[in-house]
Amino acid sequence: MRSIFRPLAILVFALFLSGCAGVPARSDLPAAPTPHTVYVVQYGWHTALLFDGPSILARSGKLKAGIGEHKYVLVGWGDGEYFVMAHPPLSKAVKALVASDYPALQVGGRDTNPPLGAQAGDVVALAVTERGFRELVDYIDRSIAAAPDGTPINLGKQPDNPDRFYQATGNYSLLNNCNSWVVGALRAAEMPVSGFNLTARAVFEQAQRISQLQQGS
Repeated sequence: MRSIFRPLAILVFALFLSGCAGVPARSDLPAAPTPHTVYVVQYGWHTALLFDGPSILARSGKLKAGIGEHKYVLVGWGDGEYFVMAHPPLSKAVKALVASDYPALQVGGRDTNPPLGAQAGDVVALAVTERGFRELVDYIDRSIAAAPDGTPINLGKQPDNPDRFYQATGNYSLLNNCNSWVVGALRAAEMPVSGFNLTARAVFEQAQRISQLQQGS
């Protein structure tokens, strides 16, 4: 039992720290034009990114071969076992926090915004510069592990899930989870996300603040 209580205690402490995120200011926003829009989507404890489909597929060297034509593309990151399983047991969630074998990247076409499984209040739009969008797509491409021939390592699909799952780079853990991956993506896009963000709420609230600042600029 001690092996379970220890990561849970760390999680409580991490959640406390994640509430100490800084508040972005208008002066932190990129000064260049922002022709692209990227959406942060919250699914309970998990966050993901929603893109204009043609825009991201035209710029990504690893995604365009595996995704058909869709109005939007959803991208998320998580533990390679827990994330890919349709109905993972609790034991897989605990293992993901303390002994993850490898991470996975979820990529799926969507035809609506909000995407399936989310409500309008679960989605926030962020305006991104051309350079920021290019860096963001590069961040995603770097997050996909490649086979020796350079092709993405496909983890397969769930029977009732049209999304693709690729083996990802990096290491999933309690302190490096799906939400901290989204933070890295937003920072690559030149969004002024600050603080120690491990929870979906912390990430989403900062995205909301940035969106409000952008709309008021």
